[in-house]
Amino acid sequence: MNTILRGYRAFVAGDLDTVAELLDPDIEWFSVAPEQPPADLDEVRTILTARHADGYRIELNRCIGKGEDVLVAFRAAGVEKDPDDDRLLQSRRTFTIGRYWGIVTVREGRVVRVRDYPGLRPGLEALGLEEGAL
Repeated sequence: MNTILRGYRAFVAGDLDTVAELLDPDIEWFSVAPEQPPADLDEVRTILTARHADGYRIELNRCIGKGEDVLVAFRAAGVEKDPDDDRLLQSRRTFTIGRYWGIVTVREGRVVRVRDYPGLRPGLEALGLEEGAL
């Protein structure tokens, strides 16, 4: 779990070098779409860099560990400007961009695999836990 929290804190602080150090060179990141091939290290780094550049505020909600697997759940929030409003100081509103659930597998302090899930319940089931047990 320490690797997950260290990576989260580094991402929030914009320390993408530390995030990269926590990724195994042979990482595989599986999306929710089963037909999509897993992302490799270069793709993962590109995605994380883009997400950070988007300025999202990431709020970690849960980390549930079982062995070398950790189910993570977070909310991404951001600020959206009205594209039809050309005023420099238009009001901005923070809104939820999305929620995320995934199981992160950590070995020897490095993330070796991530598998995304469409919700908390499917993630818990994949981890072999029931929601009522938490």
